[in-house]
Amino acid sequence: MTRRKRLWLAAAICAAAVCAGLAVRGLLTPPSAESFDTAAYAPAAIAMPQGAAWQPSDLDAQGFAVAARTQRYELLVQPATGQVIVKNASSGERWRSNPDPAALENETVGGALRKNLESPFILEYYEQSKVQRLVTNVLEPSVTPTFTAMDDGVAVRFDIGKLDIAFSMLYQLTADGFRVSIPAAGIEENGKFRILSIDPLPFFGAADDAVPGYIFVPDGPGGLIRFPREREIVGDGYDQYVYGPEMTNKTFGPVTASMPVFGLKRGDRAFVAVIAAGEKASAVRGLPSGLVSTLNSVNARFLYREEYNRRLNLSGRSLRVFQEEPLREDRAILYAFLEGEEADYAGMAKRYRQHLLDAGQLGPPMDPQTDVPLHLTLVGGDTIPYGSRRYETATTFGQAEEMLEQLKEAGLNNVRVTLLNWQREGSLAPTLKLEAEKKLGGEAGLKTLIDTAHDLGYRLYLAADLVQGDSQALKLSPKTNGIRSAEGDVLFADEYFFLNPNVTYDLARDLIRDAGKLGADGILYDWLGDALFRDYNPNRRYTRNDTAVVFDRILKQTRLELGGAGAYLGNAYALRSLTDIQRLTSESHKYYAIDETVPFYPMVLHGSIAYSMTDGNLRDNNEEEFLKAIEYGAVPAFTLTAESSRTLMDTKTWGLFASRFSQWKEKLVREYEEFNRLADISDQPMIGHAKRAEGIFATKYANGITVVVDYNAKSFRVEKGGAG
Repeated sequence: MTRRKRLWLAAAICAAAVCAGLAVRGLLTPPSAESFDTAAYAPAAIAMPQGAAWQPSDLDAQGFAVAARTQRYELLVQPATGQVIVKNASSGERWRSNPDPAALENETVGGALRKNLESPFILEYYEQSKVQRLVTNVLEPSVTPTFTAMDDGVAVRFDIGKLDIAFSMLYQLTADGFRVSIPAAGIEENGKFRILSIDPLPFFGAADDAVPGYIFVPDGPGGLIRFPREREIVGDGYDQYVYGPEMTNKTFGPVTASMPVFGLKRGDRAFVAVIAAGEKASAVRGLPSGLVSTLNSVNARFLYREEYNRRLNLSGRSLRVFQEEPLREDRAILYAFLEGEEADYAGMAKRYRQHLLDAGQLGPPMDPQTDVPLHLTLVGGDTIPYGSRRYETATTFGQAEEMLEQLKEAGLNNVRVTLLNWQREGSLAPTLKLEAEKKLGGEAGLKTLIDTAHDLGYRLYLAADLVQGDSQALKLSPKTNGIRSAEGDVLFADEYFFLNPNVTYDLARDLIRDAGKLGADGILYDWLGDALFRDYNPNRRYTRNDTAVVFDRILKQTRLELGGAGAYLGNAYALRSLTDIQRLTSESHKYYAIDETVPFYPMVLHGSIAYSMTDGNLRDNNEEEFLKAIEYGAVPAFTLTAESSRTLMDTKTWGLFASRFSQWKEKLVREYEEFNRLADISDQPMIGHAKRAEGIFATKYANGITVVVDYNAKSFRVEKGGAG
């Protein structure tokens, strides 16, 4: 079953449940260097320091020596182990990579878990020809750390003698705090053992339950794991791949971590950490106290090899094995420290937003809006996938014109229309090119609809899936054009297969060109903003980072040539090129021990990208989900048809249970008027969010306006100049 062709509506309805080379290889029809400059995406490799050995002096009582200083921070390193402390020069606050020895006296855990608490890394490895995960740390007798001085810190090389493995970690002070990195160039594997993953500084900032606080994890819009805990621990804490699990290893699941960021708050101090390099092959781990120790911790795990099933015979028997070739990419984490009123998830979000802006990874600010935009999806129809494969019409282009004219007469001035299943044969789309379905009005009818939208002051996007195709309909061979797993077989989800990114790029380039000729204002892409995968085809060898480069380039070119680029969910790797995000998740997955959902991601996006959540005609709990959209700064959204949704029952777009425009028009207009009360903040950054009382939340914006949502009274109000 394809993930969205059958489930895209169910996903909206159930929203609450919701190097190796950086150059892109083997483009089918290579564009000019001017139009596709992959070098612009390739960061300079982290160089191994070549300076003199670090000579520590004036060791303190715990064996730490100063390795670097700035006006704000001091870096202390323990030569015996490589542990670090970052000290705030003014407040004296210390952020330790490992618990203070006094805090460890009460630990009851023993063995390797106890040793991990004192190590600046946890390395998982295996022996070739064996399938067994093993773990080591700096306290193993054969581990020798050696240090090299740097201008802003120190580099430590860990030689693990018994494994013939070595790697380096670089500790450097920054203007905002601290950076730890693992250069790909420093990794050595000279024997029979191979690295699976490395957790750098796994207990950095770890806190006990003595002072209240929380772990922040990037689940959904943002999740908090509070301590001390008021309920039993659910599962094994939080452990999720950034941007979702790797599909080519036959691991499918929802994308829960859309951002490479995490943090921890204890009292009036906090840190936020951004995985700044290697994030596409990383996981975030949040461990409440009681799981591996008495401490609450959160960290990044860097993945160097994946585990997958190797077929043993034609009967389907398989064996779980590890990849032989490692993923040679630099890895880095940036830590920033927050104090006082800034030391909360809102402060973390502001700092992460600023990081994205400084790095050019978030688009320019939105223009001031007289009216909030409406995300209106109009479903043209779809094809019955069996028998004569008949296309069932739900909204012709002429009917769509009439619907838009009625909305204009009702006073809606800012509508962003997305046409879904407008192409020949709808979701089957045999060519994935701009071929408008004749039953809807053909290309001439589509051009007239676009012109009508422009006359009304509206913008019109075409929806497109150029990543996944139906093998029974698509006129592209899966064997030639599909991505391959580590086993070499084409990756299928039922009859659907995933296209190699270079195929997607060529298709997108043609679609952008042809959409521009018709005057379309943008394209809303399926998969490009909410999925990543590898391709093990030996002729291509795409990493997840390569795929992200291509997807981002498509979005960038779409925005440059058409003006608008949209996606679903909107993973952080795609943000700099997006103007619109639909179906941004509004809930975290609380079965991962998460206690509270917070609008961290909306705080990052607001003022730069227009985003909507569950469509107004697809909600489970209308009042609560409407208020959640208001609280989280979303724009209104509806998915509608001119005819009854029953026309789609036998097609691949089933699940749209109530969509007829004539039945929803009045509610749409009323709801839009409510959202439009917030037009003054639609272009403003969100700078604060807090719980005022049980069921009452306040969201503050940069222009001083605060929106207060009262779930008890089922209402919201706008306070101008009020405190959040």
